[in-house]
Amino acid sequence: MKAEADVKGEADMGEAQNPGGSFSLMLVVPLAALVLLVVVLLIWPDLLIGASLGDFLIVTVLLGGGTAWLTGKAVARGWGPYSHLVLYSLLLAGAVRFCHFALFGDTLASLEPALVEFVLLLAIATLGFRALRRRQMTHQYDWMFEPAGPLAWRARTGGPR
Repeated sequence: MKAEADVKGEADMGEAQNPGGSFSLMLVVPLAALVLLVVVLLIWPDLLIGASLGDFLIVTVLLGGGTAWLTGKAVARGWGPYSHLVLYSLLLAGAVRFCHFALFGDTLASLEPALVEFVLLLAIATLGFRALRRRQMTHQYDWMFEPAGPLAWRARTGGPR
């Protein structure tokens, strides 16, 4: 019984020590959120985006998404915690919502579009965070880690370099 608990504990520890894996929550959740948002936006576009599709694509996806990607990279570059990225994404979603209000006359305090924008921007920021963190881990610690895709890394196999 104790041996089973030790093996289970080691398995749990192995998953917790591999935040750069291809199936880590920090990679799977943003990708799933992006897919879910695309599907939901195809079904209920008028309810969730608030503005016209063109306004949403220009302000939220291009300007806000580009800023979110760079924000994620900036937090990763400074080795900042993920909680800072969540806070910055919330502030960015507020700024994007204000741009929709000021430029296109959309409602400022509309819950559904604000939530969609926050989830979208947080997902993009998280992917930017992961892209730079993967580069940091595989370049600065190249004797320990090797790339495992564009957004993931793994422990180096075959011994140190």
